Amino acid sequence: MKKLEAIVRPEKMPVVKEKLRQLGIGGMTISNVSGWSKQRELHLQWRGQPVAYDLLPKIKFEILVADADMDKVIQAIVESSRTGEHGDGVIFVSTVEQSINIATLDKGDKSFA
Repeated sequence: MKKLEAIVRPEKMPVVKEKLRQLGIGGMTISNVSGWSKQRELHLQWRGQPVAYDLLPKIKFEILVADADMDKVIQAIVESSRTGEHGDGVIFVSTVEQSINIATLDKGDKSFA
């Protein structure tokens, strides 16, 4: 079982969410986050004055996925969020030792499917 953390552009959130729903993802956590990487700053104008934002708004998806489904979920996220520009985001994959559904006490893949 894997945990995917995908950080994407805010405007791509509805598209990514719908694509994951179509794949049958049983649940996900979506958070508003901010940060920077290679993109560093966003330069805008506010009331005629230049403003530089060093922490850019992003959306973070956290999803538990069965090992067998990992590649197709990653592909779906990339296809639905990629623009080819800096700041498209990043996906982190980590191994989950155990998961337990609090309501049903199901463990492993059954806890989130």
